[in-house]
Amino acid sequence: MQTILLIGALLSCWVHTSHSTTVMTQPAEGEEGNSTALWDFITLYEQQGDPDRPALEHDVAWLTLNVSTGFALQVWAQTHQCRNCPYVYVTDVPARATTTILVNTTYTTDIKFARAHPGGYQEDICSFTVTFREHGDYWLFMDYETAQQQTPCTLLLANDPTEAEMPILFVGLGLLGLAAFASMAFKIASCLQNSRFFRKSADITDPSQNLDKDSSVDLENGEAVGVEVEQKQKKPRLKSLDTFRGLSLVVMIFVNYGGGGYWFFEHPPWNGLTVADLVFPWFVFIMGTSMTFSFKSMYKREMTARAIVTKVITRSFKLFALGIVLNSSWGPVDLSGLRIPGVLQRFALTYLFISLIHLPFYRKNDSHKDRKWAPIRDVILYLPEWLVHLALLSLFLALTYALPVPGCPTGYTGPGGLSQYGVHENCTGGAARYIDVMVLGENHMFHYPTPQVIYHTKVSYDPEGILGTLTSIFLCFLGIQSGNILSFYQEHKGRIIRWLVWGLITGAIAAILCKCSKDDGWVPLNKNLWSLSFVLTTACFAFVLLTALYVVIDMLGWWGGQPFIFPGMNSIVVYFCHSIFWRVLPINWEVEPVHWKLLLQDVWGASFWVIVAYILYRKKIFVAL
Repeated sequence: MQTILLIGALLSCWVHTSHSTTVMTQPAEGEEGNSTALWDFITLYEQQGDPDRPALEHDVAWLTLNVSTGFALQVWAQTHQCRNCPYVYVTDVPARATTTILVNTTYTTDIKFARAHPGGYQEDICSFTVTFREHGDYWLFMDYETAQQQTPCTLLLANDPTEAEMPILFVGLGLLGLAAFASMAFKIASCLQNSRFFRKSADITDPSQNLDKDSSVDLENGEAVGVEVEQKQKKPRLKSLDTFRGLSLVVMIFVNYGGGGYWFFEHPPWNGLTVADLVFPWFVFIMGTSMTFSFKSMYKREMTARAIVTKVITRSFKLFALGIVLNSSWGPVDLSGLRIPGVLQRFALTYLFISLIHLPFYRKNDSHKDRKWAPIRDVILYLPEWLVHLALLSLFLALTYALPVPGCPTGYTGPGGLSQYGVHENCTGGAARYIDVMVLGENHMFHYPTPQVIYHTKVSYDPEGILGTLTSIFLCFLGIQSGNILSFYQEHKGRIIRWLVWGLITGAIAAILCKCSKDDGWVPLNKNLWSLSFVLTTACFAFVLLTALYVVIDMLGWWGGQPFIFPGMNSIVVYFCHSIFWRVLPINWEVEPVHWKLLLQDVWGASFWVIVAYILYRKKIFVAL
C-alpha cells in the first residue's frame, strides 16, 4: 500500500535561497554514468506500471523510495515557510520495498529519513533540502551503504516536467486576444450604430457620463463615484476610480474562487505578501478616495451634519448586516458559533469611523491658494485630522506591542502553533486575538486561519478582527488624501507628482519597518494583523496603480477602463452575489484538480460577474446602499 506525504500548503511572496541536495536528471541516450543501473531500474519499473501510485494533482510531485535495507524508515519533513519549526513526522516507509509518496512543490522543504530504535532513540539516516518541481518523478535509492554514510541524499529526476506557471501565460494571451477581438467588435458596432441605417436605433452611449453626483451611485462604501458637477458645466467623469475599484473586485473574485490553485493567488500562512493580499486594502483605499467626492455631493445637496451622520450610520449598518448574511451562507446557522467579523463588516466599521472623523475636518471649498504653502495645502489644511489618525496608529501600536496577554510574551505577533518550536502554541496573533476573544468570544471568530495548515495552530484567529480596524481606518484616510489631491489640484502634472510622492513616502517607511525582509523586520508585512508595514505597502501600490490608471484612462484616453469599469460601478452587488452563488452553475462545477483546468474555471467565474455587471450597466441599473 502506498503512503501519501502531504507537506504544508502555501508560500509567501518572499523567495528564500537554501542549500539543496543534488538532483540528477536522466543522462542522454548513449551517455554513460555511475547510476546507469539505477536509471535502467526506473525505466523498467515505469514500463511495468504501478496501479497503486497516487494520482498527481496540482502542486505535488512523486517521490519514489526504493528501500533495500532490512529496517523500515520514518519520514520527517518541514517547509521553510514554517519559521523556527521542528520536523514533523509524516509516515513510515517499509523495508525492502518500493514506495511512492506525494510531496508538495510550492516551497522549499527539508526532508529527513530516520531509523527508530527501541526505547525511543532515533537515528538520522539521510536528509536533504529541495524545491520539488510540479509533477516531477523523483527517485531515491536507500541501501545499507547510504544508510551508514548519514550524508545528504542524491535524488534522481526521471522526467522533465512542464513549468507549473505555463497555463498562466497561455490563459493570459488568450484573454488579451479576446479583449482585442471584443474591442474591435465594439468599434464596428459603434460605427454601424452611428451610420444612417441605424440612427433610429438605441444610441450606444456611456451611461456613466450621464451620472452626476445627485444620482444614487455616489457610495462612499465602494460604489460608483465620479467627479462633481458644476451648475453651468459638467466635468468629465473620472473613470480611473471606477476602473481601480472594478479591477480590485475582479481580482478579489478570482482569488476567492481559487486562483487556479496557485500559491501566489492565496494568502500566505502568516508573514509575507501575495497578490491575494492586495485587493482588500485597495478597496479600502479607493473607498477613501471616493469619500472626498461623496462628501462634496452631500454638502451640495445642502445636507445637514445630522443628516450626513444618519446616512453614514445607516449605510454602515446595512454593510455590516450584509456581512453577517454572508457569514451564514454556508448552511443552517448555529448562532452560538456564527462568525461576527468579516470583509463587509470591516468595511462598515472603517467607513463609519473614518466618516465621523472626517466630517468635522472636511473643507467645503479649496482655500489658501495664494499662500506659500499652497502646493501642500491638501496636507496642511488637514493637519488636525492627521493628528487624530496618528493617535489611532499610536493606539494600535501600543495595544499590539504593550498589552499584556495571559500566557504569552508581551508584544508577541507570531502565528503560534509550531512556531518557535511550539513554545507559544496558543498565542496566535498576540494582542489582536486576545482582544477579539475578550470582546467577541472565541466561538464567533474565524476557525480556519491561514497558519493552521503549516503551523498546526489549534486556536481560532480572525484576520478581520477588531484591532486591525485601526490600521484599516488609516489606510482609508490615505485614500482620502488621494481624493483631496484630485479635489485641490486640477492639473494632471500636479496630481501625478503628488500621488507618486505619496507612493514613495509610504513605500519607503514600509521598507524601513520590515527591513525589506519577510520575517526579520521590526514590523513584518502581515495581512492577518493588518500590520503598519502591510498597510503602508498596499497604500504604496495603490498610489502607483491609481496614477497609472489615471494617466492611461483620464489623461491620455488610451483606454476606457473596460471591462473592469462595469463591476466597479456596481461593486456591492457583484461582491455580494459572487459570495452567495460561488457553488452553483454556471460558475462552479467539478473539474480535475490540475492548474490549467482550475485556472480556466476561476477565470470564467470572475468573467461571469463582469458580464453580469455589464448587463446592469447597459440597463443603467446601479444599486446603492
